[in-house]
Amino acid sequence: MDTSKAVRVKVHKMKRGDKLFYIALMIWPVAHFLIFYLGVNFNSLLLTFQQIDVVENTTTYTLFGNLADAWNRLTHAQELVAAFGRSLLVYIIPLLIGTPLALLFSFYIFKKMPMSKTFRVMLFAPSIISSIILVVIFKYFVESAIPEFVNKLTGGTSARGLLENENTTFVTLMFYNIWISFGINCLMYVNAMNDISPEQIEAANLDGATGFREFWHICLPGLYPTLATFLVCGIAGIFTNQFDLFSFYGDGAPGDMVTYGYWMYRETRRGLSNAAQMPLVAALGVWMTLIAAPLTLIARWLFNKFGPSAD
Repeated sequence: MDTSKAVRVKVHKMKRGDKLFYIALMIWPVAHFLIFYLGVNFNSLLLTFQQIDVVENTTTYTLFGNLADAWNRLTHAQELVAAFGRSLLVYIIPLLIGTPLALLFSFYIFKKMPMSKTFRVMLFAPSIISSIILVVIFKYFVESAIPEFVNKLTGGTSARGLLENENTTFVTLMFYNIWISFGINCLMYVNAMNDISPEQIEAANLDGATGFREFWHICLPGLYPTLATFLVCGIAGIFTNQFDLFSFYGDGAPGDMVTYGYWMYRETRRGLSNAAQMPLVAALGVWMTLIAAPLTLIARWLFNKFGPSAD
């Protein structure tokens, strides 16, 4: 009896220890969710219906005033109208170029082709390096190394940096964004391919399936849920992607490069010193959410309904 009781006490202590470990493990993400998601979004929603007078240090409430001003700004302000088209390009170009390349390269790694293990390490490396360090290295390469190489190659002295030259700035930033996201996309797609049943691959090989057919009829349907998640999140990101402009330029990005995400981030930072503009920024965020949410849900429904089946 004493032995049985000791065992029960030990099991009880172990269960209590597991509960304490679970609580300690979950307290940080839960606190993060409550403060930086619920708290921040609730405060933004509250700001939408406020008018702040920094001179009189007073706050009054309005029902639709800020929303009306924000909609007018969203549809008529030249900077924001231009930012809309640029934000679409920032989503569409990587979708049309980066996604197919990532899928094909993932299949190359999945098939364990030559140097596939080396490529996995190379693709993972940028994800563990600070984005600021990557930007500094990239800026040095495109602003100093390339012009110097061109000058030596042509014997001239007038070659300009790719970011300095307004004709190549957007293309250079787009290349950086596709390159920086390429690695993580490939790793996610490869991991999804690794979950495909080996029996399916073997059966396809026995039936004489070519590499293209194996990719199109087995691998693509198998990783489709992962791909669809990336595509749906990308639609939501139309209004939040700041195109890494802050990493390159801080608050001083060229006006013809501004996206929705960068504009919101920049104006929010400026609002720290001028609280009067925060209600307008919050109202713009509400409008963007009202536009992005149904688009995201519709896209998710379409991907689920018309996407390929792994069966």
